[in-house]
Amino acid sequence: MTALPTLSRRYLLKIGSVALSGFELLPMARLLNATAKPNVRPRGSAEFCVFVFLQGGASHLDTFDIKEGRWTPPDFAIKKLTPEISLPTALFPKLATRLNRVVLARSLETWETEHTRATYYMHVAHPISPARLAEIPSVGAVVAYEFRDKRKETDFLPPFISMNYGPDQPREGCLGARFGALNMDTSGSGPAFVVPDKERSRFQRRVAYLEALSALPSPTRIDEPPRVQIDAFRGDALQMLRSPKMPEILRLEDEDKKRYGSSPFGESCILARNILAAQSGTRFIALHHGGWDFHTNIYDKSQKANHYTVCRTLDQGLAEMITDLEKIPFGGGASLLDKTLIVCLGEFGRTPGDVTVGKGRDHHRFAMTGLFAGGGVLGGRAIGATDEQGARVVKTGWARKRSIYPEDVAATIYSALGIDWTKEITNTPSGRAFQYLEFQSGTNFLDVSEIEPLFG
Repeated sequence: MTALPTLSRRYLLKIGSVALSGFELLPMARLLNATAKPNVRPRGSAEFCVFVFLQGGASHLDTFDIKEGRWTPPDFAIKKLTPEISLPTALFPKLATRLNRVVLARSLETWETEHTRATYYMHVAHPISPARLAEIPSVGAVVAYEFRDKRKETDFLPPFISMNYGPDQPREGCLGARFGALNMDTSGSGPAFVVPDKERSRFQRRVAYLEALSALPSPTRIDEPPRVQIDAFRGDALQMLRSPKMPEILRLEDEDKKRYGSSPFGESCILARNILAAQSGTRFIALHHGGWDFHTNIYDKSQKANHYTVCRTLDQGLAEMITDLEKIPFGGGASLLDKTLIVCLGEFGRTPGDVTVGKGRDHHRFAMTGLFAGGGVLGGRAIGATDEQGARVVKTGWARKRSIYPEDVAATIYSALGIDWTKEITNTPSGRAFQYLEFQSGTNFLDVSEIEPLFG
């Protein structure tokens, strides 16, 4: 039995409303000027990126930077798997077998400890500026923009797709709506881009009526740029709806669903695999995996959601996606995993040592761990280290001799995808240059760089 999304009248109207919302973006409908600094050589080892976001902030010392103490549940089954890596194998039985493709960066820090601000920072790699919230694009939107000239005529999928995000997701900013994320929902009420065979003739009639109405002259003489913008939105949506590949891309086989964990996150990983395998225009996929904010009862198995449940959900979905991408050939002897950089992290770490009075862990910005795989990453290693309780970074693990920050993670994504992270766009709507990465964070100056040791 397979799950196959279908097109509803309500969703067709929703697609139309997206087109109309393009009017709000008209001040940004201009040709952007992008300039870069000399002597920067992006790595270009990947063609795609999958960004796995652990909303709420995963406890690094209970996951990928495991610290044993009197707080540690005995059933974590902690094992030393490589000279550098120990894992709670009861929580990550599948990832424990895929460490050959994974690097754990244990010297990350963040600038923020409040969820909204920290989530924004992780997706945009810039501090929040209330005056520029609508102007600063997310990393995914920048990637989509940078790959605009590499799209083929046969590409029908948007360059940036996200899954299971909410309305507060950072978007395309000054780059324009065509580079924003198409957000898909795998929780049961997701988007429908497949027209059932029995509805196809009626759908084609309605499209013909819509196109005929669009061809009529406007009584208000709408200027050409907005008309072109709306036509582009409509054309993109119809291209997906008409593609014979969409049913296969959105198909969720029962066997796959079980193997990936039978969860919304697992299904988002299946769809990410299918989308990348189709090679039909998508370059950046963001997967949202929430529920990691355990201020209380972090280890309590009687709770519907606890540390065990979120870890196992992540383990099944992420490990199976890595395994499947490695099996899909890309060309030239490479696999799809070889050309897909996977980045997995939350917005910050959690308080170290003993659990709190509420038997949980609070927000902690001074230490966290990021997981990196594929896209040229040389796996089987860990870089950086924290102290015995996981409170502070004591070994940075790279040439900068400082902790790794969100700006460096973004620079790594850009570099792997062949994007010069020193670029800036000078003619933004506000008149202030948008730098892909700023060398001044909210509290410090940084020599921003890709995380070179990830690649060996």
